[in-house]
Amino acid sequence: MQRASKLLILHQFISSTRLCNPFASQLSSKFHAFSNVDSLVSALITAISTCSSISYCRALHCRVIKSVNCNHGFIGDQLVSRYVESGCTKDSLELFDELPEKDLVSWNSIISGFSRRGDLGICLGLLLRMRLEMGFKPNEVTVIPVVSACAGVGELDVGKYIHGIAVKLGVLLEVKVVNSLINLYGKCGYLEAACCLFEGMPVQSLVSWNSMVAVHVHMGLAEKGIGYFIMMRRAGINSDQATVVSLLLACENLGVRKLAEAVHGYILNGGLDRNLAVATALLDLYAKLGILSDPRKVFGEMIDPDAVAWTAMLSSYAMHGRGREAIEHFELMLVNGGMLQR
Repeated sequence: MQRASKLLILHQFISSTRLCNPFASQLSSKFHAFSNVDSLVSALITAISTCSSISYCRALHCRVIKSVNCNHGFIGDQLVSRYVESGCTKDSLELFDELPEKDLVSWNSIISGFSRRGDLGICLGLLLRMRLEMGFKPNEVTVIPVVSACAGVGELDVGKYIHGIAVKLGVLLEVKVVNSLINLYGKCGYLEAACCLFEGMPVQSLVSWNSMVAVHVHMGLAEKGIGYFIMMRRAGINSDQATVVSLLLACENLGVRKLAEAVHGYILNGGLDRNLAVATALLDLYAKLGILSDPRKVFGEMIDPDAVAWTAMLSSYAMHGRGREAIEHFELMLVNGGMLQR
């Protein structure tokens, strides 16, 4: 099929489909600028990836891609990822099986997709097929999402098995792999293994330190978590959003007002007070400490509070029996177009 005919099919699809993404609609006037049809189809898949309905993807797959006979390389991988993200397990696996050429990137992409959905069983099945049927050797990009899936469901034994595979593959020297294992062992309560991995790292990244702070706080060891934060600062590592959110949770667990105020000051000095996740964590902390003046100030300084922030502030009032303020806050939320977290 000639390029002009393929472009005509794509143009008809864009014109006849009420796409939910403005960028997708704009492609109808820009498609001649694309160097090839594959790149245009790829752009279309990217554009419709934000649509809540899978129908656009199905239409693009059935009416366009099969008609224009695009190369099934990265386009096939993109479509599979879109189906996975939409929860269409059967469609994604069937399309993946139909791909004539599946390389390591294809396998890693679909495994990562199911990992983000928390489907450990499918991840393991794909890993097994990848190794035994196709003969592909996993790499660090394969290992990390499988370990993350194990952490997500608290599957310690399977995580240990994947740890063993990582050792055999020689990817345990990769910092990101070790970080994922630290997170796994920490979430599963196996702190001894997490600490051993951390201490054995030749170089500890910010993510490594954040993981150690977070896992100790998660296990109710707030003081040890703060201790790792102090060591991190002494090592010259700067904090980020994840660090201070864990610190605020540690303050909440300890229930010490002065410590909370000290961390708040640290946040202000670091310029992290404008971060929405940090500000929301501050709201929760002050509310649980019984301090309402500070969370009102924090909320008032938020540029664009989301549903979590509105809900946190409303909960603060409700928690302390401030019914009138809660109603006023709710009405303010409606006026500003906000909504509560479900």
